[in-house]
Amino acid sequence: MEIDRIENKALVEIMGKVRESGTEQNMIELLKQVAGATLLVPVDGDEGSYSFHAVADKDGRKYMAVYSDSDSYEVAFENKPYKQKGVTAGLADILDVVMAPKMGLDGFVINPGVENILFGKDMLKLIAQQMDIGGDDTAKVGEPDHYPPELKDKLEEYLLDNTQVSSVWVRLLKENHTEVLRWMIICETDLEGNELQYQMDTLKKFVRPYLDGLDAIVVSSKEDFSKQVIKGIKPFAGAGSN
Repeated sequence: MEIDRIENKALVEIMGKVRESGTEQNMIELLKQVAGATLLVPVDGDEGSYSFHAVADKDGRKYMAVYSDSDSYEVAFENKPYKQKGVTAGLADILDVVMAPKMGLDGFVINPGVENILFGKDMLKLIAQQMDIGGDDTAKVGEPDHYPPELKDKLEEYLLDNTQVSSVWVRLLKENHTEVLRWMIICETDLEGNELQYQMDTLKKFVRPYLDGLDAIVVSSKEDFSKQVIKGIKPFAGAGSN
C-alpha cells in the first residue's frame, strides 16, 4: 500500500540525543514526541488479519518492530527482494496491539538494530494509565491500608544482591472504572535503556510471589509520573527508608 512519507524530524532528533545521553529530560521529551507521532509498522497479510514483525532479545522477550520515519523504514528493508507492506499507527494503536494478551509481546522497539528505542510492557501499562488519567480521574495511586507481610524483607534482600538499585517505593494503583488493583513498584537506579528494563523485569519476577496475588508494574523513579507519585514519601525499602 502507498503511504505518504513520514518524517517526524523532532522525534528523530530526540532519539539521537537519547542515544548519546539518556537523561531524564531527554526521555520525557522522547515520550512526548512518540505520543504525538505517526509511526510506521511493517505488516504481512491483509487488512483485518495483519501479522506484525517482532524482534527478540537474548532472554526471549519479543518486541513489536516500529519505525520512526520513512527513511528508517526504507533502510531497514532495502535489501529485501520485495517491497515490504507497512501501515501507519499512533501510540494508542500500537498500545492496543502490544497489550493484547494473545499477541505475546513484551513491548515495542523503534528502529530495531539502529536506535533500538525500547518500550517495555510494564512501562506501557503506566503510559496507558497516564493517557487515561486527566479530567475523568480514571486511576488513582496512593498508600495501601496494609502491605504484604513478607514484602519489605524480601525487597531488602533483593537490594543487598542488586546494588545498582538503591531504593524502592511501593504504592497501590486502582483503576476506578474497573476497580482493578495493582502494586506500583518504583525503583531508584542509575541504569538506563536495556539495562534498566532488564533490572525492572528481574525485580518484578523476584517480587511476584510476595504481592498477595496482585499484579504489579515496575518503573523507574526518573519517570515524570513516578516523581509525582513518590514526592515527599520515604522509600519502602533501601536507602532512606528508615
